[in-house]
Amino acid sequence: MKRFAGLFLILLLTACAATPPLRSSRSAAEFTDWQLNGRIALTHGEQGWHASLLWQERVDGYQLKLSGPLGQGGFQLAGDEHGVVLVDSAGHSSFARDGDALLVQVTGWRLPVTGMHYWVRGLPVPDVEARPVYDESGHLSRLEQSGWNINYQRYQLVEGVAVPSKMQLERDDVSVRLVIKQWQLGP
Repeated sequence: MKRFAGLFLILLLTACAATPPLRSSRSAAEFTDWQLNGRIALTHGEQGWHASLLWQERVDGYQLKLSGPLGQGGFQLAGDEHGVVLVDSAGHSSFARDGDALLVQVTGWRLPVTGMHYWVRGLPVPDVEARPVYDESGHLSRLEQSGWNINYQRYQLVEGVAVPSKMQLERDDVSVRLVIKQWQLGP
């Protein structure tokens, strides 16, 4: 009986042990080419919308595709050094120099694509005032930048790099929740 009690105590202590922090051997800042797949939920006051998200980033530009439930109500945003093109679910396209402003103009939703390019990788936007808070592993746990409050709730290790897998962005009465299911780092 004592043997079972000892085994039970060892199992109990093992179950209660904290998960060790993710240690990165490399930084997400090293990658100019990356892709993520996940889910995004946006709320603005009483209105809300959720979608699947595919974001592909390359050296020469990016493409962001959001599709609502059953493929409805989405849009595609593609940008490079010349500007940004938004194609809505009806196939209508719009062009602007600023992707954030174009999104507000066409969809009415405020999604900070410019900042998120860095934030989704757990990085502050360079050369922009920021108030970062790091955890014991050196990963961002909170960030205030460009009027947005970003809370990092979970990281995952991909190819030796700790990248966010769950985060929440808030500004005024706008909230963006992002759950990243899959990362690909590199071409």
